[in-house]
Amino acid sequence: MRVVTCLLYEHDPWIVLLAALMCLCGSIVSVTLFRRTLNEAGTSRLHWCFLSAVTAGAAIWATHFIAMLGYRAEVPVEFDGPLTIGSALIAVGGIAIGLIAATAKSRGIAVVIGGGVIGLSIAAMHYTGMFAYRAEGIVEWRPSYVISSLFVASGLSMALIYRLHTEKAPKQILPCVLMVLAIVGLHFTGMAGFSVAPIPGVSHGADSATFTAIALAIAMVALLIVGTGISTYLVESRTQSESRDQLEHIALHDALTGLGNRHNFSQTLESECGKLQRYGRPFALLMIDLDRFKPINDTLGHPTGDVVLQRVAARLRRAVREGDLVARIGGDEFAIIAFGIANGQEAAALAARVVEILARPFIVAGSVADLGGSVGVALAPQHGVSGEELIQRADVALYSAKRDGKNRFCQFEPAMMDAMQRRRYLEIDLRRACARDEFEVFYQPIIDSQSGEITGAEALLRWNSSERGDVSPAEFIPIAEELGLVSRIGANVLQQACRDATTWPDHFDVAVNVSPVQLLDPRLPQIVAQALRESGLRADRLELEITETALLGDDEAALRTLTSLHELGVRISLDDFGTGYSSLSYLHRFPISRIKIDRSFICKLPEDPGSASIVRAIAQLGESLDMKVTAEGIETSEQLSFIAQQGCDHVQGFLISRPIPVADFLALVRARVGAVAA
Repeated sequence: MRVVTCLLYEHDPWIVLLAALMCLCGSIVSVTLFRRTLNEAGTSRLHWCFLSAVTAGAAIWATHFIAMLGYRAEVPVEFDGPLTIGSALIAVGGIAIGLIAATAKSRGIAVVIGGGVIGLSIAAMHYTGMFAYRAEGIVEWRPSYVISSLFVASGLSMALIYRLHTEKAPKQILPCVLMVLAIVGLHFTGMAGFSVAPIPGVSHGADSATFTAIALAIAMVALLIVGTGISTYLVESRTQSESRDQLEHIALHDALTGLGNRHNFSQTLESECGKLQRYGRPFALLMIDLDRFKPINDTLGHPTGDVVLQRVAARLRRAVREGDLVARIGGDEFAIIAFGIANGQEAAALAARVVEILARPFIVAGSVADLGGSVGVALAPQHGVSGEELIQRADVALYSAKRDGKNRFCQFEPAMMDAMQRRRYLEIDLRRACARDEFEVFYQPIIDSQSGEITGAEALLRWNSSERGDVSPAEFIPIAEELGLVSRIGANVLQQACRDATTWPDHFDVAVNVSPVQLLDPRLPQIVAQALRESGLRADRLELEITETALLGDDEAALRTLTSLHELGVRISLDDFGTGYSSLSYLHRFPISRIKIDRSFICKLPEDPGSASIVRAIAQLGESLDMKVTAEGIETSEQLSFIAQQGCDHVQGFLISRPIPVADFLALVRARVGAVAA
């Protein structure tokens, strides 16, 4: 009751209100700075400790001094200057020491010693200030209140430090309440133990107007100090926040394009999968792969390639809707998370827009970069509810788009998984077959179109898998190229064909296909020379078949390789003529001795006028360039008759024979020789 009586009847309420506002503002700022000090380490902790001590000490001292000015003493009062200043220094120094102790690793030491020192510092400041309070009257102290005030200040300060150490999510209210109670409880409990009685015959009454002016001045100065502290904190926090934002942006965005990076993509995808499971919010995942980016890097240079990637990123941003995530997850691989898309029509429209916008040529530094992109689409939840499932299914759809000709999009379908699963098993079996040399070489006879005599055969690779049976070369050769096995397989086919050809009549030739991967291998001339040397086959009996597409990647390297092969005496034929770019410069620049008309033109003969005109033109071209012409895919006697009339030198196809093992080929040769003799 004495504390309440002291507060209500022995203090000026307006000055007490001013002190309360000072205490509240100071406590809020002080708790904020205390927390920052405890969270820092190294020299930064000392800097924040100094700022916290000055700010908190000034606020506590101002609260005490203003409240003391509001005490209604019935006697004249004056203040001792040195002790008053000393009380402020005690508050600052004591809080600094307490904060340093509060940073101890041991929580017990931090709470008991750190909090205790802070509380006792507040008490020391208070009573030093009271000693500076010189009243011309009879002063009386009540020890019980003095001791109680020490416990109040120390206990609440310990609770404050404990709270700052233990709270997981920073909360401002309770720590501020504890600090306010520590300051106010100490002051008014201490003031309850203090009383002044006037001396009879001495003028009494303090100058309340002067005290009010002093209180306002002290409050203003203290608020300036507190404001400086909080301003420093806010400026530093803003700087730190901006630095964190910059680091977060760097961590989550691709440096070249400014798009989200793989980490950002993974985080967003997992977040959307979580929202899908909680709220049922659908979305679409688009995986994008640029179709012809590597040639741009190789021909125009990596700086130009970087500019193209930046242009691609800009186009993708325009293609998507506002809010959708576009990320670069690899060198020329991108991904889009389209939020809220619930059906295949919307996803297809977005994918078609992406394909269309990437198909437009890029003009970079006067050069034209023609790209194109393939897109795989997966829908959530139709195609999966986890990030891993959706990525897998979008990748499967992307693979299907690229396999079907690139520059298109595919939405995932369950049947694609079966095809992908078959491909994976096929890769395993293909590696095993390569290690065990399970491949066979079959031969399709080639005959003279005029005489009907066999002149040689084309070596064709066959694979009869023990698990899968006969596997089409159209299926396993592209996979062998992707796995890097085609050079090894091709070398084996070449060696086998050369060995088998040595058992044929001396005027028979053997044709062996060379893949684009083999043609760009600088070791190919050495491999061919070794096969000829080991088998004993004359070089002029070996013909290597290349396709027009094999000359597109690096025609200079291809020219060097073909020139080396020609110098060995090996003949070169251009296979599938008319289906590729059909550049006549190839016939002029490269050492080609034969052109082969593709079966796609032969199958329509002789009824189709267009095919007939093309075949006739190729035959005349071969005659004018002194090149042999072979027609593939002859299946009817009418086709054979037409081809013979146009002057094509040789033919092959099912009408003559399907590809057969070498033993059957030799039997066929003997049978035809016998038939001719008969």
